[in-house]
This record gives sequence, structure tokens and C-alpha cells, in this order.
Amino acid sequence: MPISKLRILCFGDSLTEGYSGWGSCFTPYSTKLKEMLRMAFPDVDVEIVTDGLSGDLVTGGGSFLTRMESHFAPRNPADYRPFNWAIVLGGTNDLGSNIHPEQIFESLTQVWDLALSRKCKVLALTVPEIESPAGRTKELLDVRRDELNQMIKTYKKPNYYTFDLHAAFPFYAMSETDRERYWDDSIHFTPAGYDRMGNSIGVTFVNMLVREQSDNDRTPMGRKRRMFKDDEKVFEEEEDPAEPISAELDKGYIVVRRRDLD
Repeated sequence: MPISKLRILCFGDSLTEGYSGWGSCFTPYSTKLKEMLRMAFPDVDVEIVTDGLSGDLVTGGGSFLTRMESHFAPRNPADYRPFNWAIVLGGTNDLGSNIHPEQIFESLTQVWDLALSRKCKVLALTVPEIESPAGRTKELLDVRRDELNQMIKTYKKPNYYTFDLHAAFPFYAMSETDRERYWDDSIHFTPAGYDRMGNSIGVTFVNMLVREQSDNDRTPMGRKRRMFKDDEKVFEEEEDPAEPISAELDKGYIVVRRRDLD
């Protein structure tokens, strides 16, 4: 059955809040993500709740778990409203506070598991790199970030998924022009950068939802599926060479090109 409503929690720290301009401007990536979802699923009621808190920590001194509990285990049970998905990004501030990767990861699993326990799927984002002076401190930070990201990517639980934001949004591998356009400072993105972040997550997220809908609609007799409510068009798993994707543009279907992300 095609989905009719999608409720998503975008949860994290300043990179979720959309911090830039020394706190004078906030452009959460969830805005662009919602635009993409509405284009891809025009018949679905998309609601996104953004909960980003600049400077917050995943570990002991922070409020990640307490904030997550406010969404999934509120003091008044009547206040609980289910989410279909939670997109979680955290760990940047903990790494900068010299917290060990294993400790950060353990705290992240508590946050993820709380959402999972309420039948909410989780999309965990890896921690992006930051600009830091060359030397021993940078080397240690890079090693610890890599260790944390590897744990995030290899964690296994039903309904747990990952998106490698670290690979999708590099700092040092970007051209100088792109770095100027997308990075606001050594840690945060510009408004254009947060839009790019939302696009990158959105492409992956839309593909995940399409595959999920395909699995739900698959029948033992074939591989055909309906994509949207009241949409009688039939899609096949493989594109028909006689009718390439480009032919569908005039019929109202969206094709996202990689160069559009930039």
C-alpha cells in the first residue's frame, strides 16, 4: 500500500540546526530535504521536525539523550506522536572535546535505540571532517573520527541505516571554489552548503523510500509495483531500453542528476 504520510525527525547539533555566520543565520538541511521529498512523493503528506542544538554533546555532559526522550518517551504519554524516521547526526563536538570514539559511539547507540524501540527507522549520518592545522592534533582527530565513523557504518540492527556524510561532504578534497561556496568556517557550512547537504541526504533517502515501497508492493507473481497513491503507472526493476528515463520527464516524473547537487 502506498504511503500517505511521512513524519521525520532531523536530530543533532549545529550541523542539523544549520548554524552559520557566527550564529546570525540558520539554514537547516531539513528544508531542502523536505522540498525533495515533496517533489518525489507529491501525494504524501511530509512533516519534518528539526531538533538541532548548537554545541550539544552526545556524551555525558550533553543533552542528546534527554532531547531524544522528549520525542520518543515524553513525560506525558499523551504528548507522544510517532515518527517514521529519525535522521541523526552527532559527535563533532564530542571529538573536539577529546572524548574517545568508543564512548561517543556508546552514547549514540542509546539515542538510536530509543527511536528504534518505538518502531521508528533510523538513518545515522557519519561525522564530516573539519579544517584543522596540520600536526599531531589533526592526525589524532582524523584517526578518532575515522574510528567513530567506521563504528557508525558497521552497527547492525533492524531498521537501522547509514548515510556517509563524511564521504559526501569533504573539506580537503573540495576545490577551493567549492570550499568557499559551501564551508562557512572550519566546522560549519554556508546556507548553500546546508542545501547541498539536504540534497545529498535527500537523493539517498528518496532511493531508500522507493526501494522500501517496492518491497512492500512486490507480489509473488512479478516484480511490478506502484510508486504513488492513485498512480497507475507501472515501474520495472530495470529500465526498458526502448523507453529511456529521459522520455519520462515530460510525464511528470523526477530524475535527479548528480551535477544538480552542486
